[in-house]
Amino acid sequence: MALSVLLGTYLIKNRNSSVIGWLANLDLLALLFLLLQLFEMIGQKYYALVLAVALAIVGLAVILGLILSFVFLFVNSVIVWRKEGYSLSGSLTLIAGVGVVLVDILIFFNPINLPVPIQTFVMSFLTMLIAYLLLTVWNTLSSMLLYQIYFPRSNKDYIIILGAGLVDGHKVGRLLGGRINKGIEFYNKQIHKTNKHAKIVFSGGQGGDELVPESVAMRDYALEHGARGADTLIEDQSVNTLQNMKFSKALIDRDFGSEKARIAFVTSNYHTLRAGILAHEVGINAFGIGSKTPFYYLPNAVIREYLALVVMHKKFHLLMIVLMFIGSIVLGIGAWLGVM
Repeated sequence: MALSVLLGTYLIKNRNSSVIGWLANLDLLALLFLLLQLFEMIGQKYYALVLAVALAIVGLAVILGLILSFVFLFVNSVIVWRKEGYSLSGSLTLIAGVGVVLVDILIFFNPINLPVPIQTFVMSFLTMLIAYLLLTVWNTLSSMLLYQIYFPRSNKDYIIILGAGLVDGHKVGRLLGGRINKGIEFYNKQIHKTNKHAKIVFSGGQGGDELVPESVAMRDYALEHGARGADTLIEDQSVNTLQNMKFSKALIDRDFGSEKARIAFVTSNYHTLRAGILAHEVGINAFGIGSKTPFYYLPNAVIREYLALVVMHKKFHLLMIVLMFIGSIVLGIGAWLGVM
């Protein structure tokens, strides 16, 4: 119960954090343990057994899904190539699929044939590394999904829409168009509900292969789709999400006259969590509204976001890897002493 209260409070006040998935999963484990204990206390061991069996079945299904996930990843990479063309970012599911195949080979065939102490060290380190990778992926996915549960109040002064690159250097593509449409949808909904006109901040600079700043093309698109020119602002200097937030905040503070503006931001659903973390870093008290992403594109996008979040917390992850390496050395030494 205490964990549930803690989680609820954290989600309301501190959503812009990648630990919300960890808290949710810990809370779920605590709830399941509580149910098992409750069933035993009231003498309903049959229900406890049914719950345990159900959890075992789900666990086996997850393990089987992980083992065979390379099939989905390979198929998805082909679909992405056909729709988006060949690129490194479009090949992330292929790379992940190859990684799953290598892990499957390692687990089922154990091709490493080395002296016992060295093999113990290698297998221990790889096992811990794979387990850690799966754990962080699961909790990151949980955080991303939980972040989508957001129902913004219709009292916003500003709506920041984040750029996403232009097609042919000047046109708003499907992904960016989805973000703008979502922002306009909330803008119109707020006007209809409270008659309050928020200002829409289009955030995005001009890339080396772009003919105009993203924000200019975004505003033109928005004006064609129902936004009012008087309710628009342009931030045209940013080249990444951190700068989107930093420069938009400076623009809003100048326009509003203080740092007390009520803000929401709009981006693609897979990107809201990381954008929210960066917004918090620069002092923006705002949560994200996510626009839908084509399903075929989501696996690549989620993998990219996971990698970006790992880089954001690289010191912590490096520390964990070092600890796993040291632990594996200790196990290897133990195996060496055991064969002497």
